[in-house]
Amino acid sequence: MNKYLVGAATVAILGSGAALAQSAPPAAAQTSSHSRVAKTETRADIQARVARMFARFDINRDGFITKDEVAAAQAQLQAKAQSRAQHFDPATRFARLDANHDGQITQAEVAAAQAARAAKVAQQADARRSRGTHMFARFDANKDGVISRSEFDTAAANRATHFRQAGMHRGMGGRMFDIADTNKDGRVSLVEAQQAALQHFDRADLNHDGTLTPDERRQARQVMRAHRPA
Repeated sequence: MNKYLVGAATVAILGSGAALAQSAPPAAAQTSSHSRVAKTETRADIQARVARMFARFDINRDGFITKDEVAAAQAQLQAKAQSRAQHFDPATRFARLDANHDGQITQAEVAAAQAARAAKVAQQADARRSRGTHMFARFDANKDGVISRSEFDTAAANRATHFRQAGMHRGMGGRMFDIADTNKDGRVSLVEAQQAALQHFDRADLNHDGTLTPDERRQARQVMRAHRPA
């Protein structure tokens, strides 16, 4: 496995999602990890999620994930990061505004760019409102329509844990791959990927009933923190 598959599956099982963000799939295909925290999941749910992640990383569709494919996925992420950085490059910004590429920017070109930007901002505002609604639902643990200080502090602590765990998993790519590669053939099959994820699931499933509840996730996170090297 790799830091995106086993690590992401482990984080998703315990209720955090930044590791998945590292392999950011299209927004329409992305399931909110925070919404999963608030519901009970089965082993079948985990298997299905790992299968979806596996399909994204199995670039050549041969039924296996190799370290080369992991490296390719990382390269794609780096390319996206560089693309975002170029957004703020002066030459890039000038070229974007100079719509007809004549080496100068007119007032009309600026107005057109502003109109396009305004439309994008409106779309982003709609998305933020949607995220705000989801965030309120997550923070309002007892669903009474208000967020108490206790609920806010608990949710904030959970998010802090989520980011710490995600950072830990981002640094464990090689080790995670080797753990999932049970037959040591240098590649990970879907079966191996699912088995590795289910091992984490079973450890978090404290009453061993084949389902994982929000309370079990919280307890599993506490156990992980207790056993984490200082």
